Amino acid sequence: MYNNLVKKLLAEVNFEDAIILPEQVKYCVIDNFSVIEMYISEKKISFRVYGGAYMLAMIKWLQNKLQHKADIKKISLQELVKEFELPEFKYRNASQIIELIEKINAAVV
Repeated sequence: MYNNLVKKLLAEVNFEDAIILPEQVKYCVIDNFSVIEMYISEKKISFRVYGGAYMLAMIKWLQNKLQHKADIKKISLQELVKEFELPEFKYRNASQIIELIEKINAAVV
């Protein structure tokens, strides 16, 4: 059901990912079915997700990208769909990640 990337990222998720420091800035995307919260500071990047396995894997992937100072500006919906082999009914999750990336990018500018 899940590809190797999703399985790998789900295995990497740990308790530390949800610990939030006072200096972190919160970025949030909410819809009727899920909530994504990402907290960013120079010291740490944390997240909380209320959603499914694909959502959790994608936010862990984004956390890894940000921790390695990758340029996230060019990440596209198509890239997420392909990378995670998302079924069509999960495209909404990818669009939420793109919305979160846009919020993070807007704050950095």
